[in-house]
Amino acid sequence: MFTPDGLIALTTDFQADSFYVAEMKGTAYAISREARLIDVTHSIPPQDVAQASWVLLRAVEAFPRGTIHVVVVDPGVGTDRRIVAALIHDQVIIGPHNGLFDVVAARYPATAVFELNNQVYYGSRWSSTFHGRDIMVPAAAHLVRGVPLESLGERLSERLVTAGKTVETFAQAEGDALVGRIVYADSFGNVVTNVFARDIPEAWQPGSVQVEAGGQTIRGVVATYGERPAGELVALFGSSGQLELSIVQGDAAQKCGFQVGAKVKITNDFV
Repeated sequence: MFTPDGLIALTTDFQADSFYVAEMKGTAYAISREARLIDVTHSIPPQDVAQASWVLLRAVEAFPRGTIHVVVVDPGVGTDRRIVAALIHDQVIIGPHNGLFDVVAARYPATAVFELNNQVYYGSRWSSTFHGRDIMVPAAAHLVRGVPLESLGERLSERLVTAGKTVETFAQAEGDALVGRIVYADSFGNVVTNVFARDIPEAWQPGSVQVEAGGQTIRGVVATYGERPAGELVALFGSSGQLELSIVQGDAAQKCGFQVGAKVKITNDFV
C-alpha cells in the first residue's frame, strides 16, 4: 500500500529554535536511525490550521513519493479530535483531523485513512499536550522501519475535507469574474490567494487582468517584481502558481492591511 523512502518532513507552529522540535526528532531517531528528518517550517502562526493546510499542499507537491509528513498544528490537542495517517499523492500525512487536510485532500483525495489508535506504535513517553512527540512522530518512525500503514490503527471511511469546505477551498467563477480569497501572508508580507494560474481563462492576457482586494485595485499581472518600481502594489503568480499581492521591496500585508479570508475578485479589464 505504501513504501516509505525514509523521509519524514516536519511542519509545526512551534516557532524557530523551539526545543519541542528537537524532542520530536530525538523520539524519531530513538525508534528508527534510518529516518531522515527534514524541516518544512516551524513558523506557522500559532494554532493557524488554515495556513498550515496551504503549506501542507505545497509540501506534498514538493516532496517525492514515499515521504511521510508530520504536521503538528493542533489547538485541540488532548481533546477527542482524531489523529490520522492519510495516504495522499503517494505520500503519508500524519496530523490531527481538525481542518488541516481540507486543502490537500480537496486537491488530491485520500486513498486510505487510518486513525492512530494502536498504542503499540506510540512513543515511550506520554503527555496529553504533546501528541506530536508521543503519537505522530513515533508512528512516522515506525513506518520508516517497515511497519505497515494499516497496522497503525483503525481504517476510517470518512472524508477528510470538512463538510462544506470543498467549494470554498479554491477560486470559483461568478459570472464574468473569478472570485477567490486571501489564504495567508508569507514571511515577506506577500499576500497569497487561492487563485491559481490555471484558473485564469486562456483568453485573458496578463496586462488586461484587473485584481480587486481589500479596497485596492491592481491593473495587470506582472511576471516579476522588477517590472514595477519599489513601493508599488503588484499582482503576480508566485512560485506555487498562486496569485500573490505584493509591494515591490515592501510588506503588502502590513501596509495595505489585507486580511485572511478577504474576497479577491479578478476580471478581464477588456470585457
